[in-house]
Amino acid sequence: MRACEIKLEKPDMYVLARFLDVLYRDGKPMKKTNLQSLIGIRYPRFIEYLDWMMTKGLVQKLDEGDSELYVLSPKGAEAYHRLVDWLRDMMKGMKI
Repeated sequence: MRACEIKLEKPDMYVLARFLDVLYRDGKPMKKTNLQSLIGIRYPRFIEYLDWMMTKGLVQKLDEGDSELYVLSPKGAEAYHRLVDWLRDMMKGMKI
């Protein structure tokens, strides 16, 4: 078991929703630094979430030459629709 899985035994659903929302809305592969800045959490914690989401099959890494880019997997897109749509409905239009 990887260390990030132990730390993220109970990940914050709001952080997961922001992660999914940023990747879904942009729709294009993103670099880690851009993704982290849009999500708005500290880099070490961001890496824990990114690793956790990759182990769960929600995010995929694409190697494009010298760049590592990240996109939602089909499973991640499904999670987006289930979690983010539900949160938006419960929060009545508040920004995630």
